[in-house]
Amino acid sequence: MRLVLHRKYKATVTLGRLFLGQKQLCFTREPPKACFDTGKTCLEEGVYELEHSLGLCLHRPKSAIIEGPNRLGSCLQEPISCMEEGVYELEAIHSEAKGWEVGVGEKGKISSYPGDEKLESYSIYPVTSYRADGTPLFTKLAFLQLMERLELEWERGEVVELQIVSEGIPYLLESCLEQSYS
Repeated sequence: MRLVLHRKYKATVTLGRLFLGQKQLCFTREPPKACFDTGKTCLEEGVYELEHSLGLCLHRPKSAIIEGPNRLGSCLQEPISCMEEGVYELEAIHSEAKGWEVGVGEKGKISSYPGDEKLESYSIYPVTSYRADGTPLFTKLAFLQLMERLELEWERGEVVELQIVSEGIPYLLESCLEQSYS
């Protein structure tokens, strides 16, 4: 059996829809793609200024270099990331700390949404629906329904796979880099 996760990258989160064939099983929420896979690292700690003459670009004046963590530094020290596109085998895993989860390949997992806690790298969180403000709803229910469906397949001895496909990052597409005079 193969599940397919179709997802879209956003600046702060990766949103998706998990399908079995043509049937949507649930929505998903994941950490954002690390620096949107541009091959660049995140900003270093420090003070930055917006340069209006350069089209609102960030630059770091030499006089503003500071020591220690700041408002940006705390979130950039350990960048988190969603799973890469590909096909992964799923397996049930259990720990005393978190209970049952679904292992995705070598390092990923599908688990119950952590609520107010920080999203973990390579984790996929099932969601039933969203409020208008984007707050996920019925996340525990979505995870339990998914686990129930997967357990049926594992009990029959089926190999369960997850295929992850993503839309391109809009501002990395060539068409977005071209000048528009319209």
